Amino acid sequence: MDASWRQRGGAQVPGPVGDGARLLVAGDTHGNLDWIGTLCKLAARHGCQGVIQLGDFGLWPDQRIWRNELRAVINDRWLDAVAGVAAHHNVWWRFIDGNHDAHPIARDVYPADANGVRPIRAGVLDWADRGAVWEWAGIRFGALGGGVSIDREFRKEGRSWWPTEIITDDDVNTLIDRAGAASVDVLLTHDAPQLPPGIRELADPRLAAACRRSNEQIAAAVDSVQPQLVLHGHYHRDYQRRIYRTWGDYQIIGLSSDQESADPYGGPWAIIELPSLKVLQRHEL
Repeated sequence: MDASWRQRGGAQVPGPVGDGARLLVAGDTHGNLDWIGTLCKLAARHGCQGVIQLGDFGLWPDQRIWRNELRAVINDRWLDAVAGVAAHHNVWWRFIDGNHDAHPIARDVYPADANGVRPIRAGVLDWADRGAVWEWAGIRFGALGGGVSIDREFRKEGRSWWPTEIITDDDVNTLIDRAGAASVDVLLTHDAPQLPPGIRELADPRLAAACRRSNEQIAAAVDSVQPQLVLHGHYHRDYQRRIYRTWGDYQIIGLSSDQESADPYGGPWAIIELPSLKVLQRHEL
């Protein structure tokens, strides 16, 4: 990969090409550059052309500038480092946003293309913002990031927490409008359409209501765009299940995070094959 990736903005990532294309799908990375480098190595090792990341990516303010100038600006030095390690391994990244990402700051700097994707580094790193829809290898993808920070009382607004984490009606409607009459084959979300197995509703009634609403927003999006596959992060829990709805059924897969990466039974990443949509967990490789 040439050095054109150093350009800020520019072209979207190229997407997978060829028969039997593979993508590595990763759960929350939380700004962990070492783990991102490991995921790049794994993608290259398993013949994946790119990585899809499911939110809480690490799109955060530059703390050095905050300390020195009390200004919240996106950490472009870290984004350069991510793009550099991806280019070194000849893979690209497309991420969605999570509840902990600095949505408004990044949106001010990186404008969206017509399909809702925001190029970050030309051809190697971009952000599928809420409601983005695109097609790779004949498969239609949709993105609906966002969620609820259950620790937000311990965070500082504008520095480590942003009210824009909440999934709005406009976010859902943007996805539905872009999808149009056709369904979306794969929906990428940070939160889930329902609580994963083993996760209980929070005791705090206000947070519980906010989390319930977040699940409901994603469930409404799922019923509208009717995907075959839903991939999400957020809960640091890996699982698979099949969900049955009046319009049909879909597979839902939750992936854990960098914090569970050492767990031999955990699932912080998986591989998806296109166009079959076959998903391979790491113990199956």
